[in-house]
Amino acid sequence: MERIHFSNYFGTTPLTIGAARFATVTTIPSIDPTHDAPLTFSGNTSVTIPAGQSAISDPVNIDVEFGQMMAVSMYLEGTFGPLTQHDAQVITNYATPSGAGNRTTDSVGTSLTAQTSEWFLLSEMDVYGPYQGTVALFGSSPIDGHNSNYGNQYSYPTANVPIAGQNNDRVADWLARELNAAGYKIGIANAGVLGDPAGTGGPGNAGVSPGVERIGRDALNLPSIKTVVISLGSIDLRGTFCQDATEVETALTSMVSQAQAAGVQVILATVAPSSPCEATGVANSGPYFSAASPWAGDLNPGPENPDETQRHILNDWIRTTGAQLPGVVGIADFDTAFSYVGVHPDFMIPNLNSGDNFHPNGPGYKVMANSIPINLLLPQ
Repeated sequence: MERIHFSNYFGTTPLTIGAARFATVTTIPSIDPTHDAPLTFSGNTSVTIPAGQSAISDPVNIDVEFGQMMAVSMYLEGTFGPLTQHDAQVITNYATPSGAGNRTTDSVGTSLTAQTSEWFLLSEMDVYGPYQGTVALFGSSPIDGHNSNYGNQYSYPTANVPIAGQNNDRVADWLARELNAAGYKIGIANAGVLGDPAGTGGPGNAGVSPGVERIGRDALNLPSIKTVVISLGSIDLRGTFCQDATEVETALTSMVSQAQAAGVQVILATVAPSSPCEATGVANSGPYFSAASPWAGDLNPGPENPDETQRHILNDWIRTTGAQLPGVVGIADFDTAFSYVGVHPDFMIPNLNSGDNFHPNGPGYKVMANSIPINLLLPQ
């Protein structure tokens, strides 16, 4: 039995969902018509969601198995403003042309002629069953799973390429498989957002709430939440943000405090390579890798990019002070798992690097999941 959450959180006008359905998937974008049912809202087949609000469907009784892909289809009536959306860039979603009308009963998907990487309106799914609780993976694009559809056929600096159909190798997928194989019944919530900084310093990313502001909404309020794995800080240090480690430490301390107040335990993750500052004219700018100089900014051969130095400072803080914060029960050491130790320690191990020097490939995300101490995911 499942319930579907639809969000108009970032919307500026009310919107009406005229019809919606839930089903299991056979071959994308086709669904299994024997496991397909309409969604209702307090018994109604449609619902109007005010701007800044959300709606939850009535429970629908469709059996799903572990690892099964599911589909939610919806028909939006009338006119509406900008839609709340999440850019996942791994799984392809499908849509009809504007004005096509209600096509939610199209089980084959022939009317779905448009493709997008955006997830519109859909925010959560509740699954009823004998579960031990929910764990949220909270972070930026590596947690979200960016480039998880890349293989490991090449090693950096040769870039890998996407593998068609590989859409379930995110860290949340690998962790769920590991827990299922070990006999746990824990729901894994992927609460990653592309470009998400930990704190409010730096130039900011349009449309992205920093982790310190969104952790309550996106993680701590989830049903039966037991633990949140916080993996943030790389955005603050790298790119054009170029913040100091202390900025991230302050934000992480606040997030841990919020979790403790909510009765949720925390596993803090170290920041994996690489987080180089690429801005010019700022204190933490320095050598930056390129095709001509693929290891620039690394401690070996040096000079090290100053924001990589800040990453080391932050990771030392996470392993010591951060690990001792009230409510923190363990560390997920992504830095140790990925660092190309003894060769280029500020870069990922080459065959785990998707090619952009920031995101792992699919096999790399398995290594990331294996770094999360599963014995600490449930309160002792």
